[in-house]
Amino acid sequence: MTTFTLNRRALLTGTVALGTVGLLAACGGNSSKTETSALSAGDDLSKAVSYNEKDRSALKDGGELRLSADGIGPNFNILNTNGYTAGNLNIQAAINSAFTGGFYADFRGESHMNEDYVTEYKAQTVDGVQTVTFKINPKAAFNDGTPIDVNAVKSYQTIYTAAASGSDYQITPSPIWEQVASVEAVDGDTRHVKVTMSKPWYPIEGSFTSFLHPAFADPKFFNDGLNDKPLDQYWAGPFKVGEWNSSSKVLTVVRNDKWWGTKPALERITWREMSSQAEQAAYKNNEIDYVDASTLSSYNELSGVANTDIRKGSALSVGNYEINPEKVPLPVRRAFVAALNREQLQKLRYEKLGWKETLPGSMCMLPMQEGYQDNYPTKLGKDVATKILEDAGYTKSGDYYTKDGAKVSYPVITFGSDPVVSSTAQFLVQQMKEVGIELTIENHGASEMSSIISSKNFAIKTGGYGITTSPVDAANYFYISETNNGHGKDLDSLAATMMSTEDPKEQLKIMNELEKRHLDEVAIYVPTHNGPNFKACRKGLANYGPMLFGLPYYNPNVWINVGWEK
Repeated sequence: MTTFTLNRRALLTGTVALGTVGLLAACGGNSSKTETSALSAGDDLSKAVSYNEKDRSALKDGGELRLSADGIGPNFNILNTNGYTAGNLNIQAAINSAFTGGFYADFRGESHMNEDYVTEYKAQTVDGVQTVTFKINPKAAFNDGTPIDVNAVKSYQTIYTAAASGSDYQITPSPIWEQVASVEAVDGDTRHVKVTMSKPWYPIEGSFTSFLHPAFADPKFFNDGLNDKPLDQYWAGPFKVGEWNSSSKVLTVVRNDKWWGTKPALERITWREMSSQAEQAAYKNNEIDYVDASTLSSYNELSGVANTDIRKGSALSVGNYEINPEKVPLPVRRAFVAALNREQLQKLRYEKLGWKETLPGSMCMLPMQEGYQDNYPTKLGKDVATKILEDAGYTKSGDYYTKDGAKVSYPVITFGSDPVVSSTAQFLVQQMKEVGIELTIENHGASEMSSIISSKNFAIKTGGYGITTSPVDAANYFYISETNNGHGKDLDSLAATMMSTEDPKEQLKIMNELEKRHLDEVAIYVPTHNGPNFKACRKGLANYGPMLFGLPYYNPNVWINVGWEK
């Protein structure tokens, strides 16, 4: 699988702070009648996708696609920590494909230049100096007429340079920008950009071709300018905002007459914010055209609806428990990992759905990807967990351990209303009680996920992240101390070595060592499942469905090519 960088921001946050889609389990009800299995390394990835691929000539011109989202806005700046959600990313791919920019991925994760934005690209290291040069399509412009040129790259440099030194920008720092020495036009041509690195960074391919309107360099506008305001004059893409109803949380986008690329097949796309339970009812009432069916309850409810296709694929995600190191000390984190019975959780999630998969051993790769290695800790079980606690000075008092007069007790935050959320949480509570750790459950709506994550207002939470096209970049996000409030500093030098290693095989070897050590020694991220990606949709919907790395935020051309069969 080709490794490349689509855009550094998308990769460095795990693409994605996912909502609950693809991360829920299956429980209750009757069994699915068919069995589906996740792929392994070397398998044909086309077996993990299902999106009814059709040529544009087979599609109607026009029409509407009605979709749901577990969160729309309220901050429409997807670089802002409060705006970076799966829902916003999907929508922005239609109205701001400049964010993905010069490269897109197919479902296999392989790189293709997007000539709507970039017409030439070259990365090289000569005598230890690494440079990236590229040419921008002369037709490319933001909707307000501002040209997409070197200044749309310098916007990132301004913001990320300031973010690295603790600025007012509400953004997650991007380590690659800390190594940028200069961004300049070549021979005065503002559409010909050269980026020079202070020291090499790998993989570099595809980097710096995400484009940002210069207006975002103003910290106040960056933080608050798009709160409840999808101001599309600062964007560029095949669609533009038609209507935004902030009360009902409904966003409609229509064809953009200022778009210079291929005209979209659809005339409009409408997104409605709703919970997973509400979207199932909306689909059955013919209010939306596409809905998740990855849990047993949703699968059973939707598979019998008239005029419906069930499209089955693998999720491009890793579900996990995330433990906040500021609130939960290391011995308790390591004991949690040791005590967790992932096999039983997986059985609860998937047995009746008919889904089989290998337990994930990585936050950065799927087992089907070339180079995957199981990096999950191997010393597990109740006895291991209790020994970790007792060696750290914890003593049993009744059912639970205590230390310095405080009981080992923490809330677990869950999201969404599917029955599995409650059942798996209750199972976790019982599991941890057996080793003397008390957990209580706090359930929140999926739309609250972004604010809870960005504020770090949790001790333990459920959720997940997207799997990216570049596992090395993902590891350099998850496993550096800057991401984790200073925890895990002993591994920062290993991460730095990884990012300065040019040979891809050696780099991947270092990545696996880094991940293996971090999952065991720092114990913040606890991968539990990858899961299926089953979707119910109206028959005749073309070029849309489970597509692995071909998702809209990796490939905005999805929104150009999706449509209805003639």
